[in-house]
Amino acid sequence: MKNVFRILSICLVVCVVLVAGTERVARALSVEELVEERSANVWVEGQDLGGMIVGARGQMTFVYVDNVLSRASGGESEAPDWLKWHVQHFLSNAAKGKSLFICRYRALIPWTFDPEQIFVGTYAVQWKDILTRKDFFPHGEIPSDTVGVFAFVVPPGEIAPGKEIRLGYGEYATKLRVPGR
Repeated sequence: MKNVFRILSICLVVCVVLVAGTERVARALSVEELVEERSANVWVEGQDLGGMIVGARGQMTFVYVDNVLSRASGGESEAPDWLKWHVQHFLSNAAKGKSLFICRYRALIPWTFDPEQIFVGTYAVQWKDILTRKDFFPHGEIPSDTVGVFAFVVPPGEIAPGKEIRLGYGEYATKLRVPGR
């Protein structure tokens, strides 16, 4: 009788584990979906006219990099090259204990781009927070159609899983709900 009870208990545990594992696989998101979930767009000097942005000097996309996105975009994943390159900072000493963001930007008309105009929560990004070598992304006076990507960190107190944060450039801002809990 004890053996039958043990066998039934083991079968029950195995079934629960298999069902939970199957549900997790079914809910797995692609790298593209993970990036979308962790991204927020800011239009610099643009005005929203019923879903159409006009007069924007530039577009910025901020991508919050957490452990889930870092793992999903590594190795042989279908992640874009810009993400694979900058997500490397996630495990670096410079990012340890801080929150990592990747900023992708595009100048639509000539723009004086200053990374120190970026803010996350109440924190204003400084040059020391930028992890990408300054030679590898355009800044200062940039012409139309210039694109750039760089990684930066902010102190951990600005980010809380499951909460909404305000981020942006200068006076132009948006909100991002941080994934988690």
